[in-house]
Amino acid sequence: MNRGDTMDRKFRNLIAYKVSKNISKEFHIQAIMCQAIIERTNIFRNISDGNFKKQEFNIEDIYDKALEAVDNTKNLVIMFNDFPICAYYHACCGGSTENSEYLLNTKIDYLRGITCQECMLNKESDSIVDLDLEELESIFKCNMSQNLMNEYSINNMLKILKKTNGNRIENILVFNKEIKGSVFSENLNLESSRFGFRPIKIRFYTKGIGHGLGLCQYGANEKAKNNWDYKKILNNYYTNVTIYKLDDFSLDLPIKNKKIFIDAGHGGEDTGYTNGSLTEKEISLKVTLKLKEKLEKVGACVYLSRSSDEYISLDKRVDMIKKSNPDFLISIHLNKSKFEGVSGAEAIYYWGDMNGKSIGENILSNLKKKMNIKNRGVKEGSIYILKESACNGVYCELGYISNPLESELLSKSDFIDNIANNIVYSILEYYENNILT
Repeated sequence: MNRGDTMDRKFRNLIAYKVSKNISKEFHIQAIMCQAIIERTNIFRNISDGNFKKQEFNIEDIYDKALEAVDNTKNLVIMFNDFPICAYYHACCGGSTENSEYLLNTKIDYLRGITCQECMLNKESDSIVDLDLEELESIFKCNMSQNLMNEYSINNMLKILKKTNGNRIENILVFNKEIKGSVFSENLNLESSRFGFRPIKIRFYTKGIGHGLGLCQYGANEKAKNNWDYKKILNNYYTNVTIYKLDDFSLDLPIKNKKIFIDAGHGGEDTGYTNGSLTEKEISLKVTLKLKEKLEKVGACVYLSRSSDEYISLDKRVDMIKKSNPDFLISIHLNKSKFEGVSGAEAIYYWGDMNGKSIGENILSNLKKKMNIKNRGVKEGSIYILKESACNGVYCELGYISNPLESELLSKSDFIDNIANNIVYSILEYYENNILT
């Protein structure tokens, strides 16, 4: 299943909102398109890592150029070694961006510092902060001698120990206390760690705005004015990256790292319902093993109550479920009627479990739509394994073994495979709608 096209179908407005919030609408459209790709990349990375959280926003806060930028870059993300980058950006680098080691204490190959000529010429990002020595002492919890007869040079109070290749302060001595330049500038509310000073009180001169990693928005805007397109700009600020289109990059994300427990009903001497040589225990196990295989391919962590023809008591099944602490439980069964004409699938969820109800509805809807299995509805009930496991779940009865046509179909491996495909699709659909909107 290739679901890359869901990215902008689900996230168009969220991406546009983040663009509107994080870059000026007065900027060139190519610079805003860079920001759209950055925001999409960071959302995509969070989903890939399982860290995405639903975010509320007001659609009225979205400006028109943001939507235009999102649509012009539909499904594009920035990748490094086939994985979405952590797309850092800042307002104005002041003359050069930074290596990742400066701020993150680790080398990241795509976050390499570069010279940014446009920001060197930008005077609007220059700022001045004046500070009393007593305030400096207080911020960094240092004590200067109170003997007013002592002579102090500026080096007794502030001394730059080391600069980065990007000309930012890496380490500074404050009253004999060594402090990281990024920490120093943050504590003094300086706009940037690219600063100098002279003893007037103490006056700090900063150039640039932000941490200096990744894309420089001011530089991107100036480059766009000089006819650089978004691809050239992004490849300038991020080293050796590739711009991927997600509908060409197959990766199912909604249930990555989700824990799903599949309970194959019956087993061993407990055959469940039978029809000649066909048994409920055999069919439920076949469906379960197919589900496990397919769910693991899309990133889920799958647990089983049984993987072979063995008897496991209900209480032991419940203990296994509780121990694995799953995000969701599916118990697989078949049904039987004294009337051969009765057919179809149904699902049961424990009272009040709306998540179980939703996934049950998805499963029955897709089995009906794609396999023409009659939808007998989702019911609320007190099924023991659902009640005692105390987790979200659904008890699925996937057909009537007593129905001649369904019994024949259930004996075919292609039919079992198709059922498993549609259950997986239904779970993906549920989690997509639940966390990706």
